[in-house]
Amino acid sequence: MTKDSQKRVILLLGTFLLLFLSSCSWLRREQVKKGQAQKEEAQKEQVQRQTDYVNKQAEMEIEAGRFQRAVDVCKGSYQTYPQDPIVRSGYIKTLESIKSKGDQAFERNDFKLAEKIYDVLARNWVYFSGFSQSLSFRKEFLEKKIKTSRCLLTEEQVSSYLKAGDFRKAIDICKEMYKKYPRDPTVQSGYIRTLESIKTKGDRAFEGRDFALAGCVYEIVLRNVSSVNDLNGSFSFSREGLAAKIRNCKKILFERGLEQYRSGNLNQAIALWKSILIFDPENDEIKKAVDMATVQVKNLQNAK
Repeated sequence: MTKDSQKRVILLLGTFLLLFLSSCSWLRREQVKKGQAQKEEAQKEQVQRQTDYVNKQAEMEIEAGRFQRAVDVCKGSYQTYPQDPIVRSGYIKTLESIKSKGDQAFERNDFKLAEKIYDVLARNWVYFSGFSQSLSFRKEFLEKKIKTSRCLLTEEQVSSYLKAGDFRKAIDICKEMYKKYPRDPTVQSGYIRTLESIKTKGDRAFEGRDFALAGCVYEIVLRNVSSVNDLNGSFSFSREGLAAKIRNCKKILFERGLEQYRSGNLNQAIALWKSILIFDPENDEIKKAVDMATVQVKNLQNAK
C-alpha cells in the first residue's frame, strides 16, 4: 500500500470515528431530553392529581360551611406550587365560590353568616393578594360588606331585645358597634335611635305610674349617654333631664313606701324601697330604711 493510500484510509477512518462519536453524543442528548420531558410530564400529572384532590376537598369544606378550612386547603397547595397556573386557577375558583356563598347569605338576610364568610376572605387576603387582580372582588368590597352585615345584624338584634324589654343587651350591642366604627354615621344613628327608643319606654312607664320601671330605664339611658360624649348634642333629651326624672321616681317610691310603713304594711314598704335600690344601689338612706323595716318585721314575727 502506497503512502497516499494509507493517508486516505486513515482520513476515512477518522471521518467515520468523528461521525460515530457525534452520533453517540446526539443519542445521549436525545435521551436526556426524553428523560427531562418524561420527568416534567410526571410532575405535571402529579400536580394535576393533587389539584383535583384539593379542589374536591375545598368544595366539600365549603358545602359543610367550613370556609376557613377550604381556604387553608388551597393555600397549602399554592404555597407548594406558587407558579403553577392550574393550582392558582383552583385557588381562585374556591375563593370565588366562598364569596358567592357570602352573597347568597346576604341576599336572604342571613347577615351573621354573611359577615362570617366575608370576614374569612378579608382575613386571608394577604395570602392571595399576589393574584387578587384575577378575582371578581376587592378587599374594599369585603370590608364594606362586613360592616354592612354587622350593622344590619345589630339592627335585628336590637329590635328583638327591645321587644323583650332587655334594654341592657340592646345597648351593649350598639355600644360594641360604636367602638368599632365610632365615626360611621349609620352606626351613630343606630345608637342614638336605640337610646331614644329606650328613653321613650321609660317615659311611658312614668306616665303609667310604674316608677320602679321608669327609674331603671332612665338610669340605664343616663349611664350610657354619659359614655358617648360625642353624641350628646344629638339626643332629644339631656343628662340633667334624665337625672331629674330619676330623682322624681325615687321621691315618689320613697313616699309611697313611707305611707305603707306608717300604715303598718311593712313588707309593702320594704318592696317599694328595694325597688329604688335596683337603679340606685348606693343610696344609704334607702338601705337604712329597708334594714329598719326588716328588723321590725322579724321582731313582729318573733313576738307571735
